[in-house]
Amino acid sequence: MPVELHVRQVRDEILRAAGGPLHGLSNSSSRLVGSLFHAICADLLGRDARLQARAALPGGSSTAEEWSARLRDHIYRLLLGPRVEANQAALQTATREVLDLWKSLEALAQWLAAILHEAWRRGAFSVSADGAAELAISSEEPLSWLLREPGWTDSVQVSGVPDAVFRLPGGDRWCVAELKTGQSAPEADLAQACLYRQMLAAGERTPGSLALVRFRPQLEQKVFEPRELAPAEARLKALIGRLAGVLPRATPTHKEPEVAEPAPPKPEYLALGRRLVDIFREYKSPVELAGAPIVGPAFLRFPVQPARGVRPESVRKLAGAVQLRLALQAPPFIHTAGHRLVVDVARPDREPVLFAAARNQLPHPDPLLGCSKLPVGLDLEGNLRMADLADSADCHLLVAGATGSGKSEWLRAMIAGLLLTNTPETLQLLLVDPKRNAFNELAGSPYLWGDRRIVYPDEIDPVGVFDRLVEEMEARYRTFQTAGVDHLAELQRGGGRLPRIVCVCEEYADLLFGGRNQIEERIRRLGQKARAAGIHLVLAVQQPSREIVKGALQANIPARVGLRVTSRIESKMLLDRGGAEDLLGNGDLLFKDIGEPVRLQGLYLPPDERRAIFGSGEPDCRPLPSAIASPQR
Repeated sequence: MPVELHVRQVRDEILRAAGGPLHGLSNSSSRLVGSLFHAICADLLGRDARLQARAALPGGSSTAEEWSARLRDHIYRLLLGPRVEANQAALQTATREVLDLWKSLEALAQWLAAILHEAWRRGAFSVSADGAAELAISSEEPLSWLLREPGWTDSVQVSGVPDAVFRLPGGDRWCVAELKTGQSAPEADLAQACLYRQMLAAGERTPGSLALVRFRPQLEQKVFEPRELAPAEARLKALIGRLAGVLPRATPTHKEPEVAEPAPPKPEYLALGRRLVDIFREYKSPVELAGAPIVGPAFLRFPVQPARGVRPESVRKLAGAVQLRLALQAPPFIHTAGHRLVVDVARPDREPVLFAAARNQLPHPDPLLGCSKLPVGLDLEGNLRMADLADSADCHLLVAGATGSGKSEWLRAMIAGLLLTNTPETLQLLLVDPKRNAFNELAGSPYLWGDRRIVYPDEIDPVGVFDRLVEEMEARYRTFQTAGVDHLAELQRGGGRLPRIVCVCEEYADLLFGGRNQIEERIRRLGQKARAAGIHLVLAVQQPSREIVKGALQANIPARVGLRVTSRIESKMLLDRGGAEDLLGNGDLLFKDIGEPVRLQGLYLPPDERRAIFGSGEPDCRPLPSAIASPQR
């Protein structure tokens, strides 16, 4: 009997490997609104509803815009209104979420009307005698895919229910559409949709293109052609086999040439894993290796399974002993990652991670809206983890690291990522540099806020600078009130043009010596109110001591980037847990916003590349890779 998996399990595994869900629905009203969206989609597209012609009657002179208006009216009166009324009590405090839901449904009507109108124009759409619009389209239809791969110990049945399945007009190709209302990991969305495409083929339907359609609340659509999906689908098979536990213990003799398999671990890495097991056994805390070592640029990750009766805490306490026995430059970082215990050991042949290696993973720049995402670092799979300043979990960042930790290099790579995805019209920087050597290449840059000067506290009073930033924040809120919006994104969607402002302070503790109470009061006000105004703080310190972190920073700076610090106490002040004291320096970091910290490798921006990016007035607007290119319509 085959091992059964659900598409959601595969998606969750990919999310975990990417560092966890970005930002899911965090409260009950948001979850209810999300469920209402998908319920309305099911009613609109389901077999019983059959897209009643009175919702969008085709006619010889009807345009796609007129069809969209009919669909919006149908959704508002017959699908959304009754549901909102039935859930009135639960939605009393969710006015903003309900408004966003309606905007998402308007975008859905526009998207669906375009499909229907094109089908009608090509003659693939008709109206039956009972007034129902006939089109090969369905919602929430169960699909499945049975995999039997050579060398597997059993077959695997993957099942799931896609949001929509429809036949493309003018042919026999079928398309799967996954409708999203919030943020997620792109690789998980793609994997989920790839699985549904394979399920179509298993059901003897000719799979066509694949669509990821997101309403956040504006319409965003990515269409992938079959030839672009083959590499991702091949990698999925290996992931499914591992997740279902059907991979053989021995390495399979066959290899599919089109699959880019990772290089096997070096013999010395495997030997190091065996030595780890021996050391833990000697200290009466036996463990077993739970898989092959995962090779990162700075360290090797050994997943381990403690023996019966061995507490994970007893394994963690042996970090110092392991360091001595293996003559390591730093204690191994023993922690829980993805619901399993892992031992991170410094690589003897560490590799640098250059900014250029991750540059093609930066978001595509939007010339009108810009980009609020900044690069944090690469995970063990080589995926770039981003923080979104527009999200409440990442709106302000506290960065800490001792000398040699890579703190200044992280700040420069972060700024470079912002410059490459914005223009001076969408991004302005306020740079405060007590050390006078962190951002010199940006002197006079059109990206600098105000008078295009870097703030050196011995020349410019930082209290006055933060006063001007607070005044800017209050002025923006007055602008929002006049425009009838609540935050910068709404203003931008309505055609307003205000740049996002990011204040980067290289050594925040230095500022406090010149007027602690005054500086902290302004940081507190900005931390509490500035996110919606599109103003963000990135504050860096060498020592995250109690005196610095407690108070204004602890309550108002949600995201933390912990590079190597000098003590466990500092790590706990910054991340609410130890571990940063055992990092390897040179960009090895822990990133924490929601949930447990994630270990990443910061990017190194060489001086020549830094000068090229910082010294130019305009960013290098790169085309999207073919795998995520915008659809051709």
